[in-house]
Amino acid sequence: MKNPLFLVLFFLTAHFSLEATPSSLFWTVCTTDVYETGIGHTDVDNYFTVFNRRGEGSYFAPDVGLELGLFTISDLSMEAGFDYYGGSDDPLTLNAKIGVKENILFQNAPSASVGIFNVGTRTRTKDRTNQNIVDWIIGKTLPDWIGGGRLFLGAFSGSRAMGKNRQGFMIGYSRSFCEALYCGKTPYFKWQLNCDYASGKNSIGGGSLGIYYFFTPLISIAWGPVFFNDTHFNGKWKWSVQIDISFEVFKP
Repeated sequence: MKNPLFLVLFFLTAHFSLEATPSSLFWTVCTTDVYETGIGHTDVDNYFTVFNRRGEGSYFAPDVGLELGLFTISDLSMEAGFDYYGGSDDPLTLNAKIGVKENILFQNAPSASVGIFNVGTRTRTKDRTNQNIVDWIIGKTLPDWIGGGRLFLGAFSGSRAMGKNRQGFMIGYSRSFCEALYCGKTPYFKWQLNCDYASGKNSIGGGSLGIYYFFTPLISIAWGPVFFNDTHFNGKWKWSVQIDISFEVFKP
């Protein structure tokens, strides 16, 4: 890897003033996955409470996002995108992430990524959104004898806007099932189980268990519960339904 790439990475983590969700598992961004160059991804994420009494229900503003794989240089890939939180103040936000796949840094090396998210455009008042959360994540495919799937470990650090605990750790796990063929030639998995957790009493503290069903290799729907470490930020646990669609924007 060349030094200019690290300068690009430094610029991203030091100067973006944005907020959004890059590649994620279900609730957290604890994955090293980066969208391939030229591949776009759009999603609609909804979070709402269930079985609540009158006046006790809560929900998040629906999130419509768009990500794009920008480039791959010396095995280092980058994605960036934006989200729009419908019905909320300062709804348009952005994000970026750079990562490498497994076995690239050295033999049997884990995958790795550095990203920035939840860095909002509102920088003043008590409702400011400039959380400035930078994350560092590594991931490894597990052998079949211990269940297979992929395990991710990460750390994060943000500003005071994210809450009491500004630094912490993340952990995530992803496992795909039921291999199939799309149009008789493209292999993919119909089902995927994702679970994740972020530490601390802050805006991202909490965990989830999400089940994905893939209609095609590029279109899926996911659902599952999300719980939080501190109800001051996000309220009671919620049920999430997420729709994801990937598509080719350009050929590298």
